[in-house]
Amino acid sequence: ALYYIPLYSLEGSDDGISCGDFNCPLDTIVDRSSPIPVGQTRMARVMRASMTEYGLVDAWRHLHPKTREYSHYSHAHDSFSRIDLILISASLIHQVKECKFLSRYISDHSPISIQMETSEDGKGPYRWRLDPQLLTKKESVKEIESVITEFFRFNHPLVSTPDMIWEAFKVTIRGKIIALSSAYKKAYRQRTVSLELDLRRAETELYKNNSAENKERVASLQHELNALSTSKAERALHRTRSRFYARGDKAGKLLAWQLRREEADRHIPSITLEDGTTPSTPGAINSAFQKYYTSLYSTQYDKGSMREYMFSFLEGVKIPEIPVEMRGQLDAPLSRLEIREAV
Repeated sequence: ALYYIPLYSLEGSDDGISCGDFNCPLDTIVDRSSPIPVGQTRMARVMRASMTEYGLVDAWRHLHPKTREYSHYSHAHDSFSRIDLILISASLIHQVKECKFLSRYISDHSPISIQMETSEDGKGPYRWRLDPQLLTKKESVKEIESVITEFFRFNHPLVSTPDMIWEAFKVTIRGKIIALSSAYKKAYRQRTVSLELDLRRAETELYKNNSAENKERVASLQHELNALSTSKAERALHRTRSRFYARGDKAGKLLAWQLRREEADRHIPSITLEDGTTPSTPGAINSAFQKYYTSLYSTQYDKGSMREYMFSFLEGVKIPEIPVEMRGQLDAPLSRLEIREAV
């Protein structure tokens, strides 16, 4: 199974982690124990292209660039391979403190763990959005209309200013909509769980007695579950359309996804220093570049040793001079003829 875990930062980026069993090694040499050479599979090529496009880094290989360790044993081929991966966004790789394989005792795959250092304020800001499907339900619309009528019955311009009434109304109606949306989601989850349990029981009865009545019962429950999933998909489509409409031609995530590959190509995950260490934190990388360019563009002039060399060099340079007659022409005032020709 493959999983994608989004990690929303304060800037609202879409960084995350993809992990699971990818069924193929990225490197057919260091990620396999068998000495028999094989070609790279099509899936491995697609994975590498996707990693380049979306700026993903193999977390374990990043921390262990030359280590041979495997996560799966194939009884058919009698060989080990590393096919269980954790791919993390390159902008988060400096937060990875540890990535290792655990003991394999339940299945033929080794569990892989990752330890990251994150800030306490790593959760992004919450943005409330109106559920458009609430406005398609008659009972929800009636409750909202009732709240609006009741609010303006007790709040009118004679008591408070219009701007204060408007702010209070927004808070009131938003609270009511949030309550309706929460109740609707809770009822949806309960109904889905109930239908799934009923479907399992109906399928069990169908296995025991393949009758027309049991078949009809299973088909009816499947139809209800499909209807619920369809409503969930419609809600997601409404949200996507409203998001695209609100953005219009503004720069947003669509442009950001197109620029992600260029950003990934320019990203520097780590750097080797003079002492042989390889830090991966942005602060250490920036400090190394700052130190290098400070030394590169600093003045290396030694007055005592360079003075004689500079004078000997300048004495041998022949600087051209302007002839005396040309100097007079250049210093003379402009004539009317010259001005007329220039115009």
